[in-house]
Amino acid sequence: MPNNDGQTELARALARVERLETEISGMRHDVRGALSPAMIMADMIRSHSEPRVAKAAQTITAALDRAVKRLKDTQDLVPPRKASTWMGERDGTDAAA
Repeated sequence: MPNNDGQTELARALARVERLETEISGMRHDVRGALSPAMIMADMIRSHSEPRVAKAAQTITAALDRAVKRLKDTQDLVPPRKASTWMGERDGTDAAA
């Protein structure tokens, strides 16, 4: 006869994992959204006539690109739970691949 306590505990653990996956996916989306304005502004000032300003914009853009890559890398650990257009993907597949 199956152990109901074990099954109940397993069901709770699976529910916790699912909630965490959903939260992590949402956090990735929210952080990406928060970075977007900075990416847009850095792109705009990258063509500034003052070389120091343009170089600073390149540094900012590189840092933002690294942050976005880190977010994307988390998908290997916790793939998206549902269809998404976040960074060009649907159902966990990358459109650029």
